[in-house]
This record gives sequence, C-alpha cells and structure tokens, in this order.
Amino acid sequence: MLKRTVIAVLCVVLFASVALAAPEMTKGADYKKEGPYTVGFANVWVGNTWGVQSVGEFEAEALRHPEIKAFYITDAQNNAAKQIADVEDLLAKGIDLLIIQAVSPQAIAPTIEKVAAKGIPVIACVSPVGTDKYAASVAALDEDFGRVGAEWLVEQLGGKGNIIILDGMAGITVAENRLKGAKAVFDQYPGIKIVGHEYADWDYAKGKMATENLLAANPVIGGIWSSGGDMTRGAIEAFVAARRPLVPMTGEDNNGFLKLWKKYQPDGYKAVGASMPTYLFAEGLLIGLELLQGNDVVRDTIIPVPTITEANLDEYVRFDLPDVFWTNTKMTEDDIKRFFSN
Repeated sequence: MLKRTVIAVLCVVLFASVALAAPEMTKGADYKKEGPYTVGFANVWVGNTWGVQSVGEFEAEALRHPEIKAFYITDAQNNAAKQIADVEDLLAKGIDLLIIQAVSPQAIAPTIEKVAAKGIPVIACVSPVGTDKYAASVAALDEDFGRVGAEWLVEQLGGKGNIIILDGMAGITVAENRLKGAKAVFDQYPGIKIVGHEYADWDYAKGKMATENLLAANPVIGGIWSSGGDMTRGAIEAFVAARRPLVPMTGEDNNGFLKLWKKYQPDGYKAVGASMPTYLFAEGLLIGLELLQGNDVVRDTIIPVPTITEANLDEYVRFDLPDVFWTNTKMTEDDIKRFFSN
C-alpha cells in the first residue's frame, strides 16, 4: 500500500518575533462565495517529472471536489512575463481562486495585488509572491531541505572530508535557497572541503555527466550533497561505472534514486532523501476552498521537510512504479495507476 504520510503541520507566522505566538489567521468571511467555483493554477514549469506529477496531484485533488465546476492550469515555462500574462488570462476566465508558484516574487507582485483587489483569494505555494496581499501560503522551506541533507552528510563524514555539490538550476530561487541552507551547515565545519560544484538542473542525465566530470578531476571524494531532483540517481551510476566506492549521498524522494539506494544498501551504501512534496499545490487548493466556503485558515503554513532515512526507506520505495515517480505523494492508489498508465 502507498505510504500515506502523516504530517505534523507546523503553522507559523513568517518573520514572527515571538516564537510561540499564535499563528496569523485569514478570515473566511472575507472570501466566502457561493459555488460552484472556477479555479486557476498559475504554475512555474512542467519541464521535469516533479513538475508533471505536481500538476497531476493538483488535478486529482480538483476532480474530487464537485464544488469545482472548472479549473485551468497554465505553464509559465520559467518566464516571469509569461506568468503575468497567464494570470491575466485566468482572470479573463472568471476565476474565483488563484493558486500560484511565482517565477519571480518581485515581478508578479503587482499582478497579485490586482487579483487580490478583486476579492479573489491568492494562495502562494512553494515560493513567495513579493507582496503581503496574498490570502494564504503553503510551503516546505528550501533552506530546510538543504540543511537536512547537509547535517546528515556532516555526521556521516565525522565533520571532515572532501565533498562535491550537485546543484539545481543557476539563478533559480529554489536552488539558491537549498544551497544556502546547506552552506550554513558546512561553514561550521572547517574540515569539510567543497572540491567541486556543478549545476545539473535536477536532471538525471546531467547529474550523471557532472559526477563523471567531478570524479575525473578529484581522486578523493568523501560524500555528495545534492540539491535533489533526479541527480543523485545519476551520481550513483557514475560511481558504479567508474568503479569507485559509493560514498554517502543526499537526494530527494525520486523513486529511481530510492531503488538504487535499496539495491546497494547491502553493500554499505548510505543515503538520505529530503522531500519537496508534490502535493503542495493540492494543499493550496484545499486551503483556498476552505476560504471560499467561509472558513478561517492559518495564513502561512510551513510543512517540515519530510525525510527518508534507512529506517523508513521501505515505506517509500516502489519497485512496482517507474523511476520518475515521486514517492511522497497524497494521490490514491487509483490516482497513481491512472497517472502512470498514460
């Protein structure tokens, strides 16, 4: 059966000065509206398997709600100007709710304020929107993603050793924040030496090639910190092909990576998998529907980064599903079967 992760959602007020203060709430009365509803989802990009499954998860959730009469999903293709145009198109379709992951928080801010001025609740997912005019947000922090893997790697290496970094996309906020979280840890350990740093776009093939290049340039590598995606699967294969002993590596909840982790576990291979859940946009949809139905919600919800370890690996890895599956999902088994039968 699919591992249905029970998440203790930590709801906090961003930048709160008092750690134990009550979370800020958004009043449902300000957005209550009779259904059925039209929903818009302004997405950043569906150019990788995580993005594709995230959209599938959103669609699966939307189809479970008869109060939604229509939903529209746009793809900004990582272009801020296109995302602004996408939101304008969604407004023209008469949306009652906007779910968005911003390409550029600063660029999208005036458009978000325009949407909010019309009384339409805006739910920011994964990334900020550069203005306080949103109704609610939901995210797992990228800095925490980077920190979780870095802390584990430092512990595995005993605080010293040569490591290489497989980074995401240059200039993309997600990659920058994950690396920021990791470096905040590494900077505390002068014995940790970063001997290589390559951007591999979270891609399997690019991750494998980058690792091959770094192996050729570095005879001694003690560990790998990866920004996630499907890069760690490529890194494992590069080590095996080069006949180099596998070293501790960080990754994400990509099924291909988890399969290889399980395969080489008897040989002493060590790994950890952080997760940016594919269900965050579906969670944003649920929060938005609560507001439209007049219910109060926590304004800013931060989900602690789910982590896959040796202790719970078997609960996540799925040998019956393809490598491109992201295992930390809330889709039902029927949803998964439909999604991967296409």
